[in-house]
Amino acid sequence: MTTQSPPSRYRIEGDQICIDIRLRSAQQLFDGRDPAPFRERDLDANAVDYIYSAAEEIAGPKPLKLVLFLEEPTAVSLSDAEIEAAIRAHFEHERAQVNRRLRQQRRFGHVALAVGLSVLVTLLSLAELARRLPVGHAREILREGLVITGWVAMWRPIEVLLYDWWPLVQTRKLIARILAAQVEVRGPLH
Repeated sequence: MTTQSPPSRYRIEGDQICIDIRLRSAQQLFDGRDPAPFRERDLDANAVDYIYSAAEEIAGPKPLKLVLFLEEPTAVSLSDAEIEAAIRAHFEHERAQVNRRLRQQRRFGHVALAVGLSVLVTLLSLAELARRLPVGHAREILREGLVITGWVAMWRPIEVLLYDWWPLVQTRKLIARILAAQVEVRGPLH
């Protein structure tokens, strides 16, 4: 089994693959439209997208390390620990959102399955009753139409319960990998 090396644009420090983020100041990391204090603020969407795409691109079991290079000292008194806490709080919130969507999807899948099975049983029963109609093409068309429609009613519940949850689970794994990453704040990158 071969291990995949990270793309060349990522540095390696020890056993960690670094996702470097260059910022003028720590305030650039946060969404400027959010009036909440820094620790409770949303992160800037571009920064979050970059972190997600970098973490997706870096395959393999090696741990990640987020390294923030700040060109200027923060205007607001903001410690490295507060910056790290804000990043972790953001991704904890993202994980909670994904878990909520997974629960909702599971509930929807169960409801859709109950409805689909009810429709299937009803239509298959009607198809059996259609056998009592006089023999002919109309009877066969009606029967086949009822059977096909019944099975088509099961399409969406099966899709939800078998396939739709996979992307959410992958996103949850990606968030867990980001949350496990060490966060470090440094001065300007030279």
